[in-house]
Amino acid sequence: MRKTISALSLTGLLAATALLLAPSAQATGFTYVGMYPSAAACDAAGKAYVANGQAVSYFCDVAPTTARLSIWS
Repeated sequence: MRKTISALSLTGLLAATALLLAPSAQATGFTYVGMYPSAAACDAAGKAYVANGQAVSYFCDVAPTTARLSIWS
């Protein structure tokens, strides 16, 4: 029973990682801008793009050690 639960947990973790690393924002019309060291840095940069009028919206694809910023202009 433990091996089954462990295998399912590992499979779920791998699937979640794949989703985090997938360029999901790219498929919806967002334009890739850059990589940031954290979700907070990505969020701050996205807000700056919106505040400066360079973007209407932004999206951060967050992974464990980086975040990818995409903007909608």
